Amino acid sequence: HFPILIALCAGRAQAELSGLLSALHYFGLYSNGTGESLGISRGQCHYSFETFALLEERHTCVPDDEHIQHLTQLPPVRKPPFLIKCLQPENVTDAEPGLLIMHSAKEIVGLLKPVGNATKRHEPGSCVIVHFCTASSLECARVAPVMNLLPHLFPTLPIAYVDAYEFGRFNAEFGIVSLPTLMIFHQGRPLIKYDPSWSDSEKRSFARFIMRHTNVKMVDPQSIHPSVHIRTRSEPLSNVPVVQTDYYLGLAWAFILACLANYLRQTVFWKQLVEMVQRNWRESEETQMEMVD
Repeated sequence: HFPILIALCAGRAQAELSGLLSALHYFGLYSNGTGESLGISRGQCHYSFETFALLEERHTCVPDDEHIQHLTQLPPVRKPPFLIKCLQPENVTDAEPGLLIMHSAKEIVGLLKPVGNATKRHEPGSCVIVHFCTASSLECARVAPVMNLLPHLFPTLPIAYVDAYEFGRFNAEFGIVSLPTLMIFHQGRPLIKYDPSWSDSEKRSFARFIMRHTNVKMVDPQSIHPSVHIRTRSEPLSNVPVVQTDYYLGLAWAFILACLANYLRQTVFWKQLVEMVQRNWRESEETQMEMVD
């Protein structure tokens, strides 16, 4: 009987140890260390009735895959940059560069006018960087100092500002869906745009975007006079948002409220409310008539 007792104790100890390891594995405190298990998502385990009934070896599965190491997956291949070849002026003038503020649609069309017969982006052509924004936007006001300094970082590249609120028809034509948006035009055609995020709106991100997609290089920021850095903090674009009355937004809210009122008039609740008010009004009139009599 002694060998049978030893076998029963060993089996019970193995079962308790297996349960303990399964609990530790569930909480992420234990792993079998094999490469195959690390490469498989624990959320993809499938149980069967036989393994559950016969108490066979089980694999603990949890829905979260935050700390799963997919060793079998290859790193994503980064696509090559969308490169645009821009014409560079042969004679650089001593005039101080600056942001071009567009005041009319005629100025915008004249700025985007193509130079030469280039029709493809890898052919040298006129490049223009257009900054779509508006003075009443908080995010546009935040990136204003960066945009004021950008023409000094790229003195050979025309950089313009277009008020997206004033020239709204260009938003649909060029696919502007958010502000601010920086777009590169080549021979008058919009090729690529950049929508900076809230934490990515700094001069390095804008400069990297331009250098990644064009053949234009940025000048050394240390070579720019300190007075230029001070001046570009608030002009020509202001770093304080302008408070404006948005009449289109008011009309939109009026339309929404009118549709909501029309919908409520057709509901059962509105009909019951009207009937209750009418009934109370009739009762009050009858009470007044009885008091007069």
